[in-house]
Amino acid sequence: MIKLIASDMDGTLVKSDGTLDGEIFPLIEQLTARGIIFAAATGRQLLNIEQLFAPVAERLLYITQNGAHVSYQKQTLASCGLSAELVLSCLDEAASIPDFYPIVFDESYGYVQHEDERFQRMLEKFNIIHRKVPDLRALAETHPLLRFTGCDFRDTEQNGWKRLQACIGARAQVTFSSAMWLDVVAKGVSKGAAMQSIQQRLQIAPEEVMAFGDFYNDLELIGAVGHSVAMANACEAVKKAARYETRSNDQGGVVWAIQHYLREGSLCSLRRV
Repeated sequence: MIKLIASDMDGTLVKSDGTLDGEIFPLIEQLTARGIIFAAATGRQLLNIEQLFAPVAERLLYITQNGAHVSYQKQTLASCGLSAELVLSCLDEAASIPDFYPIVFDESYGYVQHEDERFQRMLEKFNIIHRKVPDLRALAETHPLLRFTGCDFRDTEQNGWKRLQACIGARAQVTFSSAMWLDVVAKGVSKGAAMQSIQQRLQIAPEEVMAFGDFYNDLELIGAVGHSVAMANACEAVKKAARYETRSNDQGGVVWAIQHYLREGSLCSLRRV
């Protein structure tokens, strides 16, 4: 029996236009009534996701900042930050990457230094709750931070990711959650590691967990659960790793698959051949 359902946000539960399927709210209420916990597993910040799920925000478990922060019922279950030295290294390297704009995050806010119009539009599109500061380096030297993120206007896999990966090496995790967004979190941090910690804490077995994802930063999450589901719009690596496949994010694939499970008691008909 499923006891926990986790879903990535962008490209998975969130549609291409940035909205949520309204059916998710009564569905979460239905899951809660059955004793099933719903978890948002995302690279986004906690405040952002709480706003997105406002009608049912108190019901959810949150895996945010790509696994660097985990909270449930208003309590922080885990928080793993970056060293000031590492953030400064990222900022130094980012300064020489073309069309690359850094953001650094604590538990509540993102902090930016640039005001480029394209960058501002991306901050607004993804509702990144942020504050402008005069100097990100000065902030990093004095303020605890969870994540370094880059908005990359040149495909980040070919642009920023290679540069930062070479700069950081094995000191931290460097991943990308879409073609334009890159994240650096502490070594060992991932959505999958967070899920394993949650399973141990709540005494839930991997076979009692369902998870949905679409991109590379979801691979560890997909690998940490017994019932892994790839979106129809997922990258090929996620599709190969997942046990099942559902409809695309724009077709309400997460809601559709959960409703299917509640109705049939199984995801067997969604099994990948």
